[in-house]
Order: sequence, then C-alpha cells, then structure tokens
Amino acid sequence: MLPLLHDRALKYARRHGGVSPYDIGGAKNLFAIRDQARMLRTRFHTIIAQPGLQAGIATDDQLLLLAGAEKYVRDTIAGDFTVYCSP
Repeated sequence: MLPLLHDRALKYARRHGGVSPYDIGGAKNLFAIRDQARMLRTRFHTIIAQPGLQAGIATDDQLLLLAGAEKYVRDTIAGDFTVYCSP
C-alpha cells in the first residue's frame, strides 16, 4: 500500500511543477491554519447523476422529487444543487 501512495505522490508532484501533495510544518503552522479556517466560508456542492432519467420525458412526480431535494439542500446548507441526466 505504501509504495502505491508514494508513486501517486510522485505523479502529483510531476503534474504540479514539483509541488508536494503533503503539507510540511509544525504545530505553529497547524494552529495558523486552524485560525484561518474559522474565517473561511464552507461551500457544499450536491451533484446527482441520474443516467436513466431523460430530461425530455421526466414525469411531474420525478421533477417534484428533484425540486424537493434541491429545496432541502438549499435551505439546510445553502449549497449548490446539480442534476445530470440523459438529454
């Protein structure tokens, strides 16, 4: 398992100009990140993939179900909601 993780880290570094996928630092750096995180806004993106659903022939019940799910996501976490389906 460890060699696989090391190989993935090397590939990541090659793709990103030598930047390591690992964060390096001590407790001071960790506490600085924690303090900054309090000021950041969390964003959620909900994506639903429905390959069997065809957009052109979706029933009213299916659309109402998706609309209810979207409203729930927007009301509870104020996030984005996307549905992917067949054309």
